[in-house]
Parts: sequence; C-alpha cells; structure tokens
Amino acid sequence: MILKSPTKISWKALVLSALVCGSLYSCKESKDSVAASGKASVSIHLLGVENPVVTSKKASNGGSIGSTAQTQVIPLTSSSSFEATLTSKSSVANGNLLRASSGNRAAVSEERTPLAANVKYKIVVYNADGEYVTEKIYTNSVDNNSEITLDAEKSYTFVAYSVNSTATVPGVTAQADLANASLDNISADLMYFKKDLTVHSGDNNLDVVLKHQYSEVITNLSMATEMTGAITSLVTPTINPTHPSASLKLADGTISYNGNTATTAVQFPALGAGLRTVSSIPTMLIHPGAANGVFSFGSITIDGETRSNVGVAGLQIIPGQRYNLNLNFKTCTESVTGGADLNWDYPASGSGANVNGTFVPNGNLVTQTLTAPGADYGFVFDILQLDNSFNMEVNGIKLSTQEIQFEGGIAIAQKNVRYVDGSVYGGNNVEGGTIQQIYDMVGTAAQPLIRVVISRTGEVTMYGSKTSGGALYPLELTQGSFNTVPWSTTSNTVKITQVVQGKTMMVGSGSGRKKTACTL
Repeated sequence: MILKSPTKISWKALVLSALVCGSLYSCKESKDSVAASGKASVSIHLLGVENPVVTSKKASNGGSIGSTAQTQVIPLTSSSSFEATLTSKSSVANGNLLRASSGNRAAVSEERTPLAANVKYKIVVYNADGEYVTEKIYTNSVDNNSEITLDAEKSYTFVAYSVNSTATVPGVTAQADLANASLDNISADLMYFKKDLTVHSGDNNLDVVLKHQYSEVITNLSMATEMTGAITSLVTPTINPTHPSASLKLADGTISYNGNTATTAVQFPALGAGLRTVSSIPTMLIHPGAANGVFSFGSITIDGETRSNVGVAGLQIIPGQRYNLNLNFKTCTESVTGGADLNWDYPASGSGANVNGTFVPNGNLVTQTLTAPGADYGFVFDILQLDNSFNMEVNGIKLSTQEIQFEGGIAIAQKNVRYVDGSVYGGNNVEGGTIQQIYDMVGTAAQPLIRVVISRTGEVTMYGSKTSGGALYPLELTQGSFNTVPWSTTSNTVKITQVVQGKTMMVGSGSGRKKTACTL
C-alpha cells in the first residue's frame, strides 16, 4: 500500500476551502462593504394601497351613526322610481383589514389592496434638515427590491407617491427643500405616503403603504326583476362637485384644490339594443369632501319611457374613499285579481308518477290552466318549489321552444338552464362555492326560487335564486329559446305544464300585473 503525504492533503484541502469560502461570501461582499464604510442600505417594501372606510356605530338611543350606506328613493314617473344607495366600496375580500377606531363614534378603518402590476411610483428622500438627498422610480412587481444607499445612523424623511400610471410619475416642484416641495396640478389618481426613519449600518427595511388622495365613484344601474324592458338611452350623466386638479405638499400631505368646482362626465359603455344592468367606469372626484354631491342624467330612457333632468343629491363623499352608487329602478305594480296558486306534489311510481291516484308515465304532461284578466304590465309567475322542469303556454303559444329543465342527466328533457353569470344548478357558483340542485332549495313569497316575467309586449325574462330565499339572478337558456308570447289587455289563458320524470312537484302562483302609483 502507498500512503499519500499528509502535507499534500493539507495543501489541497486548504485550496478547496478557500475556493468554497470565496464562493459563499462573494454575494455578501458589497453589503459588507457598505456596512464597513458607514453606509446603510434601505429596501423598499410596497405593502399596497389603503382606503379609509367609514363603518356605522350604534348610538345610545339605538340609532346609527356614520353609516356606510346612504339611501334615497327618487320618483321617476308616477308609476316608477329608483332607489339610490351610496356605499363604501369594501375591499376586505381582496386585501387585509388594517385597523379601526373604537367608541361610539363612527369607526374609520383602513383597508388595503395591492397596487397593480407595472404601476410606477417614486421614492424621494430628504435628510433631517429637510434637504433633498436622492430619489428613485420603481415599477411595481418589477424592481420593488431595488435598494437605496444612505449614510448610516442618520434620520431621513421618505416620501412615496404615484398617479396609478404604468407610464410615468410627475416631477416634484421646488424639490430641493422639503418645506417647499410639492406635486402641482395633479389631475390623475394621486397616491401619497410619508415616513421618518433613522437608518442603521447594513440592511434596513421601509414598509410603504400608499393612500388615495382623491375620491372615486362607480355608478351601477339595475332594473328590478318585476320591471320589464331595458335601459336604452343615457344622455349626459354627470356627478359633482370636482375640481380640475389639486396640489400636494410633500412635507405634510396638505392638499390645495385648483380652479372652480364643476361637474364631470360619468362614462358608461354602449347600451346596444338595451341593457338591464350597466356599470360606469370609475369616476374620479377631486374635492375636499362633498356633503351635497349630485349625480344626474340629462335624460334616461328605461322600459320605453324617457325622463329628463333626474338624479340624486345629498351624496356625502369622503376624500380618498372608493364608492359604489347603486341605482335600482322599479315600476310600481299590483296584482290583478284572477291569478291562481299552484300546489302539486306527485310522488314517483314505477316509471312515472302517481297523479292523484292515477299512474302517469314518464314523458307525459301534467297541466293546470288559469285565466288571467287583462293587465297593462304583463304577467309574473313565481315558483317556490320545483322538481325539476316546467313550461307554460300563453294564449296557445309556449313560453319556451322546449321544456325548461334545471337538472342534468334526464333523458326525456336535457338540462338547458344556467345563470347569466355562468353559474349552474347542482354545480359551480362563480361567486364562490356551489349551488344546490333546484329540488333541494325552497323560495319564499318575497324571494321566490324562480320568477318568470312576461312583459306587456310578450317579452319573456326569467330569474333564479342561488340559495333558499336568496336574491334573484338573471337566467338564460343554453338550448332552445324563449318565444314572444301574445299578451292581451283583456283576457289571457295561461297553461302551466310539467313533464313527468319520477317525482313531479311545483308550488307557485301567477297573476297579471298593472301599474299603480308609487308610494315613496
């Protein structure tokens, strides 16, 4: 056996050790050099964007203080109105609730949402004497981890700002002196942050949370399920007050508003042939706080009627807050006598159902006919329980070209109904979770399981709830189509039909509807 020299082993090990150590510590060399030279490295951590949200507190007399919802009912015509509700646009589902005040006053909480990817923001640094030191522009999600090098063991003021743009950030006026530095004539979505920080040798972190300085309102228009027709025209919708721009002092965030107050246009997408729901793009308001904000239409045409110079006033809008202004339109109606209640529940019997003691094979129809007196606003049919399909005839014309089937896997009539938002019965709910089969849910008189609305012109619309007694959502047919049925203002024969498929059940009621004066 030949033994290796211990001297050679030690020499080779020493070389290898030196190489490994050099590799492991080379990445730290620059930071160690910074620390050794009395420098501090500051990493910027952008945590998101905060919005103030006012929540209600109960007063000692049982009333509500500082409620987030502001609701008014506004007449539109003698037989129609709309409910206007201004609410804080909560972002808790997408962000983190940061803090809230306590006591009997209205609580003001801060909610955080992410800044969109590729939006640019700037960090400007001043020393303890308020003198400009340096600045750096960041692109969110691209170079957030880029560091700023400063002198260690000194205090600095860090100012961050953005106008929510992927293209640019504005420059600072009178930048050299913090006391005079400002962002001037900003008409875009201004966001701001300021913090004093003493930095130490080596690594330091600065958490940045930007705050909106201007308000934003999204206006949502919708029509109640009992209302027929569509929104076909919106002329010059506006909201006020707002200023053309504002300026912000970097030292303390003080805002001065430029120019006179005015209205600003609220922009909606094209209505096409008409829509039953439509939302505006966000409308920005540059104002110190509107206790009497006003939204108005030059004119609106809905369900075939046009009304000019209509709107809602008294909107209380807080600077920096995001809002939804929801306008829900309805026509005031009442039932016309002569409607009928449906209530059948036929148990399964072999390959069919037991209908009042008589065997009816699968694929056959069970029916009930009612006479609906003439009504000037059509017909509403509410179903509280259903297993698991139906159709109707109005004056001899079927509601749908085929059975309206809510359950899959039925050979006699294939499933052909879903929610307009893409949700399905017995399956996925796009709002989260799942939706039960229709026969596992039960509606109420106020919130039926299914609502069928036939307009005075014979147009058919249908709605369904996603939970027992829940809100109604628009439904659509995936196979077949709704017919336009002949609705008479004198007398109508309405036949409710259901294809037998084992257990067959329907509980509901229908009646003609006529316009009546609204009671506000």
